[in-house]
Amino acid sequence: MTLLRMAASYRQSCELLRLRIIALRDQAKTAEPEEKSRLEQRVRDLNTLLRETRETALVLERYYTRRYYGRQKKR
Repeated sequence: MTLLRMAASYRQSCELLRLRIIALRDQAKTAEPEEKSRLEQRVRDLNTLLRETRETALVLERYYTRRYYGRQKKR
């Protein structure tokens, strides 16, 4: 599997995560307080996963270009 195919797979996962987050937010609107708290925590966890998945897709897409090296974090 090439890096670009892997990036596409990560992008597809991003879309699934985004849709799940939307569904959980809608579900939380009508949930009881205890359930709402649990759903909101799940949304926060999925948002973190979504952000990391997007970042990984970006790195994979740009791995062989100069732009990739510009994204490294400074220490």
